[in-house]
Amino acid sequence: MKPALVISTLSLLVLAACGPATPEEAPAVEYRLVKTETVQSGPAASLIEVAGIGAFRDETRLSFKVGGVIERINVREGETVEKGQRLAALNKQDVNAAVSQASAGFEKAQRDLQRGKLLRDQEVISKVQLDNLETAAQAARAQLSQAQFASQTAEIQAQANGVVLKRFAQTGEVVSPGQPILLLGSKSSGFVMKASLTDKQAVHIQLGAKAEVQFDALPGVKWSGKVIELSQAADPATGTYGVLVEVDTRAHENINLLSGMQGRTRIEPANFNGMRSYVPIEAVVEGDNKAAWIYTVQADNTVKRQTVAVAFIQADRIALIDALPEGTRVVSTGAAYLQDGETVKVQE
Repeated sequence: MKPALVISTLSLLVLAACGPATPEEAPAVEYRLVKTETVQSGPAASLIEVAGIGAFRDETRLSFKVGGVIERINVREGETVEKGQRLAALNKQDVNAAVSQASAGFEKAQRDLQRGKLLRDQEVISKVQLDNLETAAQAARAQLSQAQFASQTAEIQAQANGVVLKRFAQTGEVVSPGQPILLLGSKSSGFVMKASLTDKQAVHIQLGAKAEVQFDALPGVKWSGKVIELSQAADPATGTYGVLVEVDTRAHENINLLSGMQGRTRIEPANFNGMRSYVPIEAVVEGDNKAAWIYTVQADNTVKRQTVAVAFIQADRIALIDALPEGTRVVSTGAAYLQDGETVKVQE
């Protein structure tokens, strides 16, 4: 009985082995994990950014209208002055002597003319001689007026409230007519940034354009502004066009802006208010300043490789020449490893 039992057991095992196999579960499909961003709309043109220098809008070089020796300068650099304040004066000793000499010359010329008229009535002198006396009297009058003017202008007065920005001379120096003595900035005229534009930049700027101003010495502090002057002719030396941006100082009245401060201004171009599509720069797989390749995510979570034309690059975004449909999603992280048509899993 034992051999028969063994054979029966083996038969059962063989039959069991030949029976149908138990079905196994199919392995789960793993999709590449990506992050996406929705295409955004933004300005149709990039801000025009240039370096500039801060200054008072009205900065005047003050000088004497006549030459002489400086007797005194009453102000120092950085000093605030008021309109009509006497800032500097020449030594008037020579000027007053010139007035006295011119006055004496004029009186003599007048006497000679009166005597000449009497002699002409008596036909002692000719008309030509009388004309010469009249000319001499006129010249003497002009010389006296010039000397008196020199006496009156032998001092410099402030034409407006302001601050002394620069002092070019010292007491005791001999100066010529028109030689700069002081540089005065008018506080009431406002503060501006002076900058230069290339021709490609200048043609896109209009008077009144909005601007933003920053100074290197004050990182993180921004002022709003607007274009108040724009040159219509290029500087012969540099080929650039001057632009003046008025700085609205009301937002930071406690900050003392100084003439000559270095900074930058960003100006809105004429077509700034138009709209373009923007994609993050991380979405670009390949590209240059003219074209870029990106992946857009379709409704079924497959990706499509697209070529887009680049309008310009601004900070961390790329503006496109042709708009993408509203709501388009682009792969912003993981795009470098994708294939066209691949199904992806979007990380929320």
